[in-house]
Amino acid sequence: MGSFEYVMVLVSIVIGLAITHVLNALAAAIHRVRGHGEPIRLDAVYLLWVAYVLTWLVSFWWFEFKFQEVKTEWSYGLYLFIITYAVGLFMLATILVPKGLSGVSDSYAYFMAGRKWYFGTFLALQALDVADSFLKGADWGARPAYFLVVGVYASAAIAGIASERRSVQLLAAGGAGAVYLVFTFLDTGVLGDW
Repeated sequence: MGSFEYVMVLVSIVIGLAITHVLNALAAAIHRVRGHGEPIRLDAVYLLWVAYVLTWLVSFWWFEFKFQEVKTEWSYGLYLFIITYAVGLFMLATILVPKGLSGVSDSYAYFMAGRKWYFGTFLALQALDVADSFLKGADWGARPAYFLVVGVYASAAIAGIASERRSVQLLAAGGAGAVYLVFTFLDTGVLGDW
């Protein structure tokens, strides 16, 4: 097992736990919507951010494979950085989605009550993502489209913190999610060469 694979074992566990946490909560929500247990109101803003985080968790693991393409000098510091990023994503997932959605009867009200924690963590993770991208090489980190995308995410987070209007929250969640999907699909070649 090489250094990359060794590092990715712990990263995979942390990301896998975060994905499991989110999926378990979504399954619990489906049961509650079906009438089993306490009723729950699921809002589009909340579900869009949950989808965004779930997509980020899955693609983070994939984007870390870039470290195999670049000559990386593995150190304990780099190892801690990548683990910190993965732990940050886990924390973002748990801030957004409480265990089993317990105590949540209205997902939008729950989200709005904790939105500053969510968006604060979201912004901190954007900074980690920029650092992570530059660790994979200056060419990788300095892509103009990447900085545009990070600007969109930061704008969505700032608007999400500042505004209590549902329309702004919906635009932030939908816009960030759409930009994330398009950028990720283009960056990974899923959509082919446009």
